[in-house]
Amino acid sequence: MTQREAPHPLRRRALFLLWIASFCTEVTRWALLIALPLYALSITRSALITSTVAMLGLLPSLLLTPLAGILADRWNRSRFMACLTIFRALLLLPLLLVHDSRQLWIVYLVVATEAGLTAMFESVKNAMVPSVIEADQLITANASISLSSNLGRLAGSPLGGFVLAWSGIPGIVAAAVTPLIITVLLVLALPGTIAVTQAAPAFWRGASAGLQLIRHTPALRAVAVVLGLLALAQGMFVILFLLFVTDLLGGGEPEAGLLRGVQAVGGLLGGALTAHLARKLNTRRLTTYSLLAFGLISLAIWNSASLTTALWFYAGLFTLSGAPSVWFMAAWLSLAQQETPHELQGRVMSALLALSDGLQAAGLMLAGALAGLVPILALLNGQALLFFLAAALFWRMLAIPLPNKLVKASHQGGSIFPVP
Repeated sequence: MTQREAPHPLRRRALFLLWIASFCTEVTRWALLIALPLYALSITRSALITSTVAMLGLLPSLLLTPLAGILADRWNRSRFMACLTIFRALLLLPLLLVHDSRQLWIVYLVVATEAGLTAMFESVKNAMVPSVIEADQLITANASISLSSNLGRLAGSPLGGFVLAWSGIPGIVAAAVTPLIITVLLVLALPGTIAVTQAAPAFWRGASAGLQLIRHTPALRAVAVVLGLLALAQGMFVILFLLFVTDLLGGGEPEAGLLRGVQAVGGLLGGALTAHLARKLNTRRLTTYSLLAFGLISLAIWNSASLTTALWFYAGLFTLSGAPSVWFMAAWLSLAQQETPHELQGRVMSALLALSDGLQAAGLMLAGALAGLVPILALLNGQALLFFLAAALFWRMLAIPLPNKLVKASHQGGSIFPVP
């Protein structure tokens, strides 16, 4: 008799609501990421100001995501997500006062606050997932939510550009606020989990609990190291990718936009395969293989410019690169969620996301500083080698025997995660 396969996690009402909410928030996020820098460029004609607008999307999370983690472990998480989303919608309204470059400071303020609140929402959402799904379905659940994020990116990116061209800032505000209103209704329908089950420590005394757990838990420590290396690589990519398109491929903004967009298509294809991979591979192998695949595709992309500059060729490679990114995201999130007690989920997730954003900002500055000193191809290959370094470190740091209950689950063909 064959073992009956468990139903897909999206059949669970709570995860399905969270899936749609994730899609809606990503639509707003990507619409703003495309529209606001383009608007800044149109009224200032300054690349420096445009890059400043983009940079403000990273820095606020360094301060706000740790705060979100503390609050998520003390408050009702679904209501907290609703409050964050309401604030996001309200803080978009000042954009209606922007008419020319004299009000550009309002755009700066909105970009910074939106980025911070979005990062807070993401950390609480990631902490919420383990409370609405069984441990042995975490990889599939996280991959499904990553799939919704890619769908939101595909919908939000063209929406931002089209609406800005069609109706300007008022249209962008309306297009961004509408999905947020839907998100509020969805997250309020989620079960209201409260993490704290006993007397909580003083507010700031509990702030470092997530960092301490990461430091003393081998799996979380490995996740933090690898996530930091990938964030550094991603920050370098933001700058080096533009130089690759303009200097090595001879392209411009349309080519850069196309290549960044098709990664989401690869993410959709990769998400569809994640459940199958989760049944075949444990998290150690899935994470390592994803990093190796990402590194190999990156090397192929960066070193093919001497052979061809055909856009279709690079569109295919960038599409492929979207798949391992989804597998990696699902794997590290699942491992971190499984290794973290329920009452510390918010603080651990926020600490990891803050680490990622901080090192991504460092990667941006590093690439900017080295771009005029080191050949672009050498920098690109150095960025790709970070994936191989991350894979090697992750494999080595988790080179420990599986606990008995994990081995048993593996032999039975189930998840490597222990079921409580």
